[in-house]
Amino acid sequence: MNKDLNKVNVLVVCPNPSIDIYAAIDGFNIGSTTRIKNESRYPGGKGVHVAMALSELDIHVTLVGFWGGVTGEWVKNEITKIYPDIKIDGVNIPGWTRSCYTFKSTNSDDDSELLGAGPEISPTDYNNFLGIVMDYLSNSSALVLSGSWPLGAPSNGYAQLIKLAKSYNVKSFLDCTGEQFNNALKEEPFLIHLNRHEVMVTTGITDFDRARKRISKMVNNCVITNGDKGVYYNTKETEVHSVYRIKDVVSTIGSGDCLLAGIVAGHLKDLPIQEIANLGAACGAANCMRKELGMLHKSDLQMLLSQDLE
Repeated sequence: MNKDLNKVNVLVVCPNPSIDIYAAIDGFNIGSTTRIKNESRYPGGKGVHVAMALSELDIHVTLVGFWGGVTGEWVKNEITKIYPDIKIDGVNIPGWTRSCYTFKSTNSDDDSELLGAGPEISPTDYNNFLGIVMDYLSNSSALVLSGSWPLGAPSNGYAQLIKLAKSYNVKSFLDCTGEQFNNALKEEPFLIHLNRHEVMVTTGITDFDRARKRISKMVNNCVITNGDKGVYYNTKETEVHSVYRIKDVVSTIGSGDCLLAGIVAGHLKDLPIQEIANLGAACGAANCMRKELGMLHKSDLQMLLSQDLE
C-alpha cells in the first residue's frame, strides 16, 4: 500500500537547534591566529535537517525546539524562508541558540567540527516543552527525535517522549547518542539510526560487522550508515543494504539526517524494507551534491532514484 503523504503529519523534535557555519581555512595553526577565508550560514541541528528534508519530500512537518535569543529567531526565520509550510513551535529561552562550525581546510580532505553547547534550560522550560509535544502527538503520524539536548535537560528526555508517543500509538524514530540513547532504548523506540562510529562506541565492539549485528538485536528496526558504503537496515528477521554513489561530494554534513527523513517517508508510504532503505540512501546521497548543509533537492533525489543500484 502506497499512502498519500499529503494526509500525514510528522512531528520532529529538535531540542538543540543551531546555526551551522561552514568556514573555509588554509589550516589550523595551534597557538596562533587562523584566518577564515569565507563562510556560509545555514539553519542547523539534526532535527532541523530532518524537518527540511521531509518538507522537500512534500510531507507536512511540525518542528518543535528550544529557541534562544536572536540566533534562535534567525534559525526559525531561515527555515521559514526556505520551507514556509513547516510549522515551527517550541519554547523561547534566555541565551542564544548555539553555533556549530564546520572547517574545510585546504590542507586536509577531512572536515573539522566545533559544536556549540547552546543555552541552558530550566525545569519549567522542559515541562513546557513536554506539554507542547503532547499537544501535537494526537495529530501526528510519526515522531522523530533527533540530536542532542541543551544543558539542564534530564538524561531521559527522549525516553519520556517515546513513552508519550506510545500512549498516542505514534511510532518514534530516534537518532541520538550517549545517555539519552541508552535511556531511550529502554522505552523501545520503533526505529533507531546510528552511524558506523556511533555503533562501535555504543557496543564497545571495534569490528563494525559484529557491532552492527549486536545493536540490531536491541530494537525491531535499526538503520546504520557506513559513509560512502551505504546504509544497512536491520530487523530481527532480516537485513538489507543500499548505496548510491555520486562523483562529486560537496559536503556530507547532514547526510545522515536526510537519510533518516527518507526512512521515515518510506515507512509512511508503507514501502517494502528494501525500498525504504533505497529511499533513505538516495536522500542521504542527494544531500552531498550541493553546498547547503543538511538539505536535499527533490530533482537530485529523483535523478538518483532513476539510476540502477550497484
